[in-house]
Amino acid sequence: VFNQDSAMIRLLLLSVVLVGAQGFLGMGDKCVPVPSNLCALAYDDDGCKGWKLDIPVGEKMFKWWDPVYYWYRNDIETVSVRAGCSFTGFDDSSFNGESFTIRAGNKDRHVDLSDEDEYEDFDEAIQSYSCTCRN
Repeated sequence: VFNQDSAMIRLLLLSVVLVGAQGFLGMGDKCVPVPSNLCALAYDDDGCKGWKLDIPVGEKMFKWWDPVYYWYRNDIETVSVRAGCSFTGFDDSSFNGESFTIRAGNKDRHVDLSDEDEYEDFDEAIQSYSCTCRN
């Protein structure tokens, strides 16, 4: 006998299995520890997916005319900051305009910009950054 309740239960169970399989099959979060020689990592997509940009301690401007770094301008969606470091992103290409800072305490911090209210305006809107570490 097929009824609406059993169909809903099957759909719910299938959803739980698919969500679990998504992480198991590598389709979920792909964040990795930030290497000790870097300050942070930036990614093209949520969950540390897509291209990855190594961010050493220092500053970088993504100018529209820069043949190498132009590609990252207004395209960062996830930032992973190494423990003890701070990443500041700016919505202007000369370290000005609106900004935000992600600080990592005793462990790496992975932030999908679109998932957090205080950072969502910077999702795909970073044009320059500064990154520092205390150690």
